Amino acid sequence: MGRYAKNPELTQGSAVEIPSVSTAQRPSGSNGQIIYNTTTSTYQVYNGTLSTDWHNISEASREKTITIDKFQGDGTTTTFGAGAPSGSMLGGSGNDAAFSQTVNDATDIIVFIGGVYQIPTTNYSVSGQQITFGDAPSANDGSTGGHIITIIHGLQKLGE
Repeated sequence: MGRYAKNPELTQGSAVEIPSVSTAQRPSGSNGQIIYNTTTSTYQVYNGTLSTDWHNISEASREKTITIDKFQGDGTTTTFGAGAPSGSMLGGSGNDAAFSQTVNDATDIIVFIGGVYQIPTTNYSVSGQQITFGDAPSANDGSTGGHIITIIHGLQKLGE
């Protein structure tokens, strides 16, 4: 009998109730604890040492639609996006067209040039509505439409 009190078993169709608390009511936390935050409507897990180390693990209200921005390299331009001196946005409105979303961290996007994956902070950096490459992406090769810069947005990391 004590076995079930200490180690309850879940059976088909049963559920686990996660404690529901507001942000103000969150406990100081112990690594691995899970709560449902009624203030933010999110499930959160504790990982860290500070009372603020509660991180979102689900948040339906922040689900994103993936968007894609495309630019065409010209062999000399290294910076693309809002305020950039040149660089053509495909389907955009001008050489310095803004991204469809502001980018806060290079790892929040996936970038390809001509279908080749670019490594965040190694091959490029971001600042708001601009992306800057270490080397200028090549111009269109004339036959395949290659060297198009593709930026995929909406991939924010869990816990933000």
